[in-house]
Amino acid sequence: MKRKLLAFIVVCFFTGISFSYSQGERTSTVYFIRSTGFSGSATSFKAFIDDNFVCNLNNKRYSIHEIEPGEHKFTVQFAGKKSKKKAEPIMIEMEAGKTYYVQMIFQTGLIKNNLYCQEVTKSSADAMIKDLKEDTKCK
Repeated sequence: MKRKLLAFIVVCFFTGISFSYSQGERTSTVYFIRSTGFSGSATSFKAFIDDNFVCNLNNKRYSIHEIEPGEHKFTVQFAGKKSKKKAEPIMIEMEAGKTYYVQMIFQTGLIKNNLYCQEVTKSSADAMIKDLKEDTKCK
């Protein structure tokens, strides 16, 4: 009887560990990073994942979002909480348990300004994030 109880406890223990490990691997993580400097700093940028509004991001801030694995579209724009068709999208195929970094780029031009997303590496993101503050108020 003691052996059966001990075997049952061992099986439950390893099942619990396996379940908690797989739970952490069900989502992907994406960082939106905004470090635009002085130009364009007065207004917040609107971040979208798959045309869904996820965050107002002010200057020198970043936000962290958990999403399902798979291919996702990322866009950014100056105004509105509905994704605009003219926003320049980037597509990223996201794997469970991995982290991705999307930088918001503000480019000034003679006639009009341009705002778009660009995927960056972890080392580039780490260098930017150290001088930024996390925005935890995003939905």
